Amino acid sequence: MRTFSAILIGLFAAFGAAPSQAQNATVTNDLTFGDIFPGIPKSISSHTPGAAAEFTVSGTAGAEITIDFTLPTYMNSVGYNMQMVFKETDCAMDSSAAPDQTNPGHDNLDPWDTITYRLGSGGLTIWLGGTVVPRLNQKNGDYSASIVLTIMYTGN
Repeated sequence: MRTFSAILIGLFAAFGAAPSQAQNATVTNDLTFGDIFPGIPKSISSHTPGAAAEFTVSGTAGAEITIDFTLPTYMNSVGYNMQMVFKETDCAMDSSAAPDQTNPGHDNLDPWDTITYRLGSGGLTIWLGGTVVPRLNQKNGDYSASIVLTIMYTGN
């Protein structure tokens, strides 16, 4: 049986930081599906260390931010596409000093809606899961796509 791999690269864009609230955002882990089998969907939970996308945001503790995802609907590999699905419960986050991906402070968040949150003293860690849906005749290859995460301070 053919297998192929898929990785969703988390590209990050942060905008709207006031000079007194300088922020830093990094991609700690890409959303990685590993080997995929044709015709068999594969899901990665936001709770899966090393496979779920992980973003770390730092900035002024207590500052309110908005978080917006721009999510792909397909992954690509040299002219071929594979469907992506992000459910309304695929995002989780934790602003505690010791974020716990397996038991996050806030879970089952909708990555399709704007999320408003306050940064903790250690910043904020965001996790994102998703699903790939390969066709029965999906072509072999290394598939990838981009996630864009936009963070803005609200001024509150």
